[in-house]
Amino acid sequence: MRLTKLKAARQVETILSQVSLLSGLESEQIRRFGDDLEPVTVHTGQTVVEQGETSNEMYVVLSGRLVGLLLSPNGKEVAFTEITAGRYFGELSALDNRPRSLTISAVETTELGRMPAVKLLEWMAEVPRLSRNLAIDLAERNRVLTERVFGLVVHDVDKRVRALLIQQAQEAQQLKPGGALDPSPTHDQIANYIGATREAVSRVLARLSASGVIETGRRRLEILDIEQLFEGL
Repeated sequence: MRLTKLKAARQVETILSQVSLLSGLESEQIRRFGDDLEPVTVHTGQTVVEQGETSNEMYVVLSGRLVGLLLSPNGKEVAFTEITAGRYFGELSALDNRPRSLTISAVETTELGRMPAVKLLEWMAEVPRLSRNLAIDLAERNRVLTERVFGLVVHDVDKRVRALLIQQAQEAQQLKPGGALDPSPTHDQIANYIGATREAVSRVLARLSASGVIETGRRRLEILDIEQLFEGL
């Protein structure tokens, strides 16, 4: 039993060493940070935090995948961001004690580490490097959000779909002829992400497929012509 717990602890430390918030921290500090995390398991479809609620814990994703959803005034859920292992969320409410800005739900069984706001603030006071890492991460997220808003304003649906496919292929190291997104995002997921309708996205993907730019299958999308994919931008 002790060996199993030791192995699990080492796996957690390995994941935490890849978390940008903890970049540059010593191994002993990372181990202690892990000791301060409360393990939480959430299952597919289960909500971790809801937009508007007043909880203020921070979470680190140890395994699995979640999605952040922003609820519009008319009640429509708009996919906002995907959160995978090695990332963290909830730090804003932990810092300013204001209501949650997103609803975070699991899209598969996910293991989390939960830290109370007061404990995170103690860590920031004790380890200045952690505060610096958080500031860098927040700046990067703001930059990405700014670029995304710009894209929504100036690009039509065709360009937004192309840009998203290129971005996801690049992140998956599949931006090449024959590269594939497997699994690929659904039409609904693409539509929610780029701020368009499912029907509009389906038409764009159908045109790209008919013109030989991509080939689509069941939850799989293969890039056939990189140059043509970029030409529409």
